[in-house]
Amino acid sequence: MNYEKIRDEKYRSGLNKSLISILTRYGCRGISAAICGEASVLLKCAAGVRDGESCEPMTAESVFWADQLAAPVLAYLAWKLHEEGILDLNKPLSDYTAEPFLPGERNLNYITGRSVLSHTSGLPKRKSENGMPTHIEFMPTTLFSYSNYGLLYLQRAIESATKTDLQTLAEEKIFKPFRMYSSSFVWKAEFEDRFAHPHVKGAPLRKVRAEKPNASRYFYTTPTDYCLFLNKIFTVQTSQKCLAPLTLEKMLQPQTELYNGLKWTAGFGLYETKNGDLLWQFGDAEGSKTLAFIDRKNNTCTCVAVNDANGFHACQAFLRDALGESLEAWDKFDGISFDKIRYEGKLKAARKKYQ
Repeated sequence: MNYEKIRDEKYRSGLNKSLISILTRYGCRGISAAICGEASVLLKCAAGVRDGESCEPMTAESVFWADQLAAPVLAYLAWKLHEEGILDLNKPLSDYTAEPFLPGERNLNYITGRSVLSHTSGLPKRKSENGMPTHIEFMPTTLFSYSNYGLLYLQRAIESATKTDLQTLAEEKIFKPFRMYSSSFVWKAEFEDRFAHPHVKGAPLRKVRAEKPNASRYFYTTPTDYCLFLNKIFTVQTSQKCLAPLTLEKMLQPQTELYNGLKWTAGFGLYETKNGDLLWQFGDAEGSKTLAFIDRKNNTCTCVAVNDANGFHACQAFLRDALGESLEAWDKFDGISFDKIRYEGKLKAARKKYQ
């Protein structure tokens, strides 16, 4: 990625026009993005509106519903508790929960925190919504299948092990120490006047306010705020509030091979390229799309968010048009449809050499 480009004043002056062009091309309402280096924010930008009805403008301080961006935050918290000896990620999560997460499932005892974070738990993407019981779909650690429901299981184990709810833990161990004042697992009244309302078919969604933490569905943040978190992943940290280098190395070690240079660690997706590795995570909430990644070679991170159902294509366009980055492997499964590639049989078994 050409980071010298974003420092050029001529480029910056034309950036808003480029963002508007992206929004127009994909029929999206608003976009916000941030790029951070090791010690400072390199770029913050926003365009469009955060509410299609009121036409209130999008800003760099607008808060997005970024559901699956919760996953790396939950992973970081889990590894911190692992480091502190409170949660062993190699033990069954059933050791920590008072009640079985899925009663009657004999393979439940094979699901560990590590298998949840590497998405090899065998749990479905979401809880069954048709009244039928939710089941483990395959033997844990044998296949990759992205599971939001697995993240909820890990959350329950963490809350049971610490006797503290997820929001309180995250505030104590991540949000406050990292100065992420616009990030939360629950809705805050202060978000009301700067919320980037999700849009589906042009209409804003209003009921996306979580009263209780649910890491499988709700997470709120700004691109700049999220970059403050990503910064703790690629820069050397000496604070005891951060993960020790050895623990961080374990978190970022590949657990599963997919294809075309794609792998999954115990916290992030990993995309191997000839120009270096990218760690990444996407958010695919209804009417709100987000994409975050770390460029390990250049020690920078990027987060881009769009408050529209068509937003994922706009996020990719921002990377291509505004930054000159083309992530070809992502395009292979249009919108990162992990379910599709799994059922087509393109996934490999989890590799023991990564354990």
